[in-house]
Amino acid sequence: MSTPPDPTHPHRTATPPTRPGGLLLRAFLLALLLAALALFTTGCRTKSFLSTRQEVGLGKEGARQVEQEYRVDTASPDAERVRRIGQSLLAHMDRRDVPYSFKVLDARSINAFSLPGGPVYVFRGLLDMVGDDDDALACILGHETGHINGRHAARQLSSSLATSILIGVAVPTWTGQNLAGLGAQLMGLKYSRDDEYEADRRGLSYAHFAGYDPNGMIRFFDKLALMERRKGEREPEWALTHPLTTARIMKAEGVIQRQDYRYGK
Repeated sequence: MSTPPDPTHPHRTATPPTRPGGLLLRAFLLALLLAALALFTTGCRTKSFLSTRQEVGLGKEGARQVEQEYRVDTASPDAERVRRIGQSLLAHMDRRDVPYSFKVLDARSINAFSLPGGPVYVFRGLLDMVGDDDDALACILGHETGHINGRHAARQLSSSLATSILIGVAVPTWTGQNLAGLGAQLMGLKYSRDDEYEADRRGLSYAHFAGYDPNGMIRFFDKLALMERRKGEREPEWALTHPLTTARIMKAEGVIQRQDYRYGK
């Protein structure tokens, strides 16, 4: 049956009403798309769409925002120690095409993080926990640079970008006018367990090749595990955003026993 003409416009046919079956079809296709999307984003490790230049640009913008929120310690012995140990790792990394930096944030959080493209930050609370154990600190800095070397943040961001493209939603983080909050977003990235274990392995390798004792990572994990067991004490941020500390200890011990330092040189 032909569609009747629109009486207000003799030469235009009226738009046929949406049939219930059409709505159901569109709902089914959307569900199918979302199911495929879930498989795409969780069933495989998304490769990074970002160039090194883009990673560095994101890292610089994120660092600018982080350093507006936190006081950066640049002159204390702690700051010099973090720079010195961080710099000693660089020659032994897989990736040296980004401008690494190592800075102390003057806050009591027991945490450390890295941004894509090179910036690495350690909170003073974590330094207090580590004490004078340079080997442990080297492993922690190696872990954070391991995320940069493995391009873990770039892959996470690429996965978010792919998700937004697939469902036809704009990605505010990537528009010039909506970069507000990028630093917090980058700080709060949740890496997969595989990414965290890989960062541990990279950290152990970089520390080993730089002349540090990889068992420093075990000593640090033992301190974390002790904090986690204390009743009534809030778990440190590091423990909340990483796999179970006991599992990380077992995997790190295996790397050390096998001398499986496969990353860096």
